[in-house]
Amino acid sequence: MLKYALAICLLAISAYSVQADETSVAQSLQARVRAFHADAPKEDLKLRVVYFYPADREPQANYRERVNRMVLDIKDFYDTEFARIGLTDSPLPVEMDGDELKIHMVKGAENHDGYGYDGSYGRKILREIGQQLRGTVDPDREFLLILCALCDKQEDGRYKIYSPYYGLGGANQVRGICFAADCEMLDTLNLTKTKETFRYNEHNRDQQRTLADFNTVFIGGMAHELGHGLSLPHNRELPSEKPKGTALMGSGNYTYRAELVGKKGSFMTLASATRMMCHPLLTQSNKQRFERTSLDVADIEFSGSGKALTVRGKVKSNVEPFAVIGYSDAEGGNNYDAYQWTSEVAPDGTFEVTLDVHKPGSNVLRLSFCHANGATSDVSYGFTANKQGEPNILALKDGLAIASLEKEMLSGNITQAREFALQYLKQNPQSQLKPMLEYVEGFDANKKLVNLAQVMESEAFLSDVEATSSKVGYGRPTRNSYLPVRSRQDGGFFLRPGGQFHAKGMYAHAPSQFTFDLNGRWKRFTAVAGMQAGVRESASAIFIVKGDGKELFRSSKLRSTNVENVDIDVTGIKQLELITETGENNINGCWSVWGSPKVSR
Repeated sequence: MLKYALAICLLAISAYSVQADETSVAQSLQARVRAFHADAPKEDLKLRVVYFYPADREPQANYRERVNRMVLDIKDFYDTEFARIGLTDSPLPVEMDGDELKIHMVKGAENHDGYGYDGSYGRKILREIGQQLRGTVDPDREFLLILCALCDKQEDGRYKIYSPYYGLGGANQVRGICFAADCEMLDTLNLTKTKETFRYNEHNRDQQRTLADFNTVFIGGMAHELGHGLSLPHNRELPSEKPKGTALMGSGNYTYRAELVGKKGSFMTLASATRMMCHPLLTQSNKQRFERTSLDVADIEFSGSGKALTVRGKVKSNVEPFAVIGYSDAEGGNNYDAYQWTSEVAPDGTFEVTLDVHKPGSNVLRLSFCHANGATSDVSYGFTANKQGEPNILALKDGLAIASLEKEMLSGNITQAREFALQYLKQNPQSQLKPMLEYVEGFDANKKLVNLAQVMESEAFLSDVEATSSKVGYGRPTRNSYLPVRSRQDGGFFLRPGGQFHAKGMYAHAPSQFTFDLNGRWKRFTAVAGMQAGVRESASAIFIVKGDGKELFRSSKLRSTNVENVDIDVTGIKQLELITETGENNINGCWSVWGSPKVSR
């Protein structure tokens, strides 16, 4: 019995020490932020609530009382979590009208069928709000929670919800906009009604939940999207944090206030609280708020063993960086599964953060530096982890080497790049970068394109020969590099479709077309089709090969790290066309690459 009691005591001490460490980190960081703003005038910044409803509909029943309860409950959640983590005197300021929530009403210019979920409707609603509340609310310099009464009860009793429900992109220390749905059945009073069934349709999908669960998901969604409006990214709880519940900015919208029905609820991570403690709403300061923030990262080092990955470095900025959040983010999943660790950046700019949980497979190490004015600056490094979740440290070092090489190549410092390549390969003979380093050693920026008809060899890379014609959707096409030498841009140099290096290749922003005269002299065409490394997850392209106008190959819609191998018979073909089409409704970020495009006899 004594042994059991001692074990429980030790467990309690261990749990307390973890919490105490989180608290001490939070309080140390908050002290840095407060020192930064100590000489700044105090502002009166508030989170403001706007209620939007279409021209042919009335606000949802009892909206004022319900919205008052929901928003103040979300405020209580934020305030309670800030205090639990260790922040002092840091309530989320919400605009009030006496003891009640201040709600700004906006009647839409169009009927209900003129609005919907996707981003274009959110922007349309925001424009209407800006027009109607001009002089009262400024969407460009304030923080708004917009509730949309875009919910209709159908004849069968099911509710159809067609409201925007997201944080509008670009939230930062200057402005933040988020949208959520309102429905007459949304009310904190319904969070415990587990025996009542609720049926609804969202995104053209019929769903059924208990009334309690519906309110958990949608009020929790309101709290989650508010986080995005306050510039909080997705992140999930660490395995050691599971006793607390689910991170709000992970899947915590599905567990919001679940403790009311005997389940584990949601909580806020230290990473989210760190980003919030410097937010203008909590600092009540405009000090350097409207200045463009810049950050230089230097002396990055990776080390570790087993699952632990330690990153050290030094940063310099025009606005004090006081914290760094390290995210280990598995490929895909829109960052919902990004594990997070928080560490202080020393006054001299040096930092160290250790990450020790990683998913097997491809991951991104993202370092997010928090500035005292509420801004954040991010740098990212790709890496892989084995089946045991142990990161490949050498791959991270290779990533740094790639960045150094690309910087020199883009600056036109070919000699320095070659010297670096030789030295790095000597120090890291097991590096996977050998083909890239050899490419740098033999790089010739002045190499002339050749006429394919004059090629006598048995094979030829089309990136080295003249095209009959070429067209691109944006910018200029490049050959054997992503950006040309001495480019003013800073988006990488090497061609890496799907993250794979290719010394030969052609880049073009889709939609694009390259045409080559084969004159019936070649038998096969091979290539690797994919998107350039670093492309946004939402961008995609379709790769097409035509011979004398006839389609010979069509890829699936390729994104991010997806690639497809092309290997087709071109015997007798006189004219070959390499075509890319955007896979979306727009051309944003459609960075298409034909890697190693080769014809052979």
